[in-house]
Order: sequence, then structure tokens, then C-alpha cells
Amino acid sequence: MRKKLLIAFLLFNPIVFVLGWWHGEFVMITWAAFGVVVHTYYHDRLERFDAETVIALKQKVDSKLVSSLSFVTIFVFFIVVWFFDETTVPLLDTLYVIVGLVMVRRGLLIRRTILDETIDTTNIVYMKKSPSS
Repeated sequence: MRKKLLIAFLLFNPIVFVLGWWHGEFVMITWAAFGVVVHTYYHDRLERFDAETVIALKQKVDSKLVSSLSFVTIFVFFIVVWFFDETTVPLLDTLYVIVGLVMVRRGLLIRRTILDETIDTTNIVYMKKSPSS
């Protein structure tokens, strides 16, 4: 039931986003909600692993998230400082976008680590190309 509810929220978010864009409100809140739904959907898929594996996967995801966020923060800071003359930014809208982006990124990293964990690489055969061919 939880998966169906999350998929319903995932389909409902673009509709609310378009309505908010048309009306001029709720666009950034919808982006944050989309991030939370994506993160929750992939976080629920961790339940099929044991506790030790879940802890290891979460540590791997968090380390990748922090390293990518530090790079993106430095990059965005330089772009904003050099190319924008805008001295004021709506803080609440910016926070909604940041929370949405972080949650989407963490959800997609969880998805990637789950795929890496479930793919069995023990039966892979590597073929070398000979110099004569």
C-alpha cells in the first residue's frame, strides 16, 4: 500500500507544480515535496536488506552526498557571485529548492547503491582482445 501511495504522490506532484506555476505560488514547495517523495520511495526499498548492510549503504550514500554537495555549493557560489547582480534572493523559496534537490539526490544515490549491492558480479567473464585481431 505504501508503494502505491508514493507512486500516487509522485504522479500528483507534476500536476500541482503546473497549477502552482500557472497561479504563481507553491512551485518551490512542490519541488521540495517531490524530493521527499523520491527519497522516501527509494529509502523504503532498503527494508529488504539486513541491518548491517543498511548501515553500510547509508554511510556510502551519505559520503557521496556530502562530497557532491560540497562541489556543487562551491560551483554555485562562484556562478552566483560572478554572473548575478541580484543582491536579494527569496530565502524561503531557495530553501525549498535546496531541500528538494538534496532529497532527490539522496534518493537517487540510494537507488544506485541498491543496484550495486544486488547485482552479482561474481559470474562476469572478462574477454580480452588479442593483439592479432
